[in-house]
Amino acid sequence: MTEPVEVGVDRRAIPYAVLVGLFTGSLVASNYLASKIFQADILGYKIFAPAAVLAYAATFLFTDIISEVYGKEASGKAVLIGFFTEIIVLFYNWFALKLPYAPFSPANPETYRVVVGSSGTVIAASLTAYIISQTHDVYAFHFWKKVTRGKWLWLRNNASTMVSQFIDTVIFISLAFNIYPALVGGKALPWNVIGNIIIGQYIVKWLIALGDTPFVYLGTYLVRHYLGLEPAQIIGALAEQPPRTGESGSGTLN
Repeated sequence: MTEPVEVGVDRRAIPYAVLVGLFTGSLVASNYLASKIFQADILGYKIFAPAAVLAYAATFLFTDIISEVYGKEASGKAVLIGFFTEIIVLFYNWFALKLPYAPFSPANPETYRVVVGSSGTVIAASLTAYIISQTHDVYAFHFWKKVTRGKWLWLRNNASTMVSQFIDTVIFISLAFNIYPALVGGKALPWNVIGNIIIGQYIVKWLIALGDTPFVYLGTYLVRHYLGLEPAQIIGALAEQPPRTGESGSGTLN
C-alpha cells in the first residue's frame, strides 16, 4: 500500500502565505470595525470615517508588497482569496444569527443582532467595493511599474493605492450606510452625511497611503532578503522550477 505523500511548504512560499494571512486578517477585521463611525479634528476641520479605515487601508499595503515581489498573477490570487474569505464570513454571520439563544447566553440578543447583523450589510458592501478597487489596484500597480520600467516604487505604490482607495470609499460608504440598509429595512444615513463620511474617510486613507510607503519598501526588502533573490528572479524561479522528486513542497505561486 502506497504511503500518502506529504507535500510540505516551500520556503519561497512562506512570505507569500504570511502576506496573504495579514491581508485577509485585515480585510475581515475591517468588516466588524466599520459599523462604528468616529469623529476627528484635522487642521481645524471635523471629519467622519469608519473605525475600519486603518485595517482596510493596510490591505493595499500587503497587496502592493505581493505585487512588487511575486508579480501580478500572485497578487490577483490574493485578491480572490480575500473575496472568498469574505463570502465565508458572511455565511458564518448568517448562521450565527439563525441559531437560537440559550437563556443564560452572556450576549444580549438585540446587541448581538445589531453588531453581527450590521456587519452583514457591511460585508455585502465591502464585497462589491473590494473586488472593484482591489482589482484596479493590482492592474494600476503593474501599469505604473511598466511605465517606470520597474523604478520608483513609491510612485506606483501611491498612484495605484490613492485612486483605488477613492473608488473603494465611494462605493463602500454609499452601499454600506445608505443603499443596502435601506433595502433590508435598516437605518440608512442621509446623503449629505454620506458625502461627509466619504470625504473624511478618503482624507484619512490618503494620509495613511502616504505614510505606508516606507513600510512597502521595508516589507519588500525583508521578503527579498529572506528569499535572497531579486523580484524578477523570484517570479522566474517560482514559475519555472518544477517539483523535484523527494523534496517537500516546491509548488509555484505564479
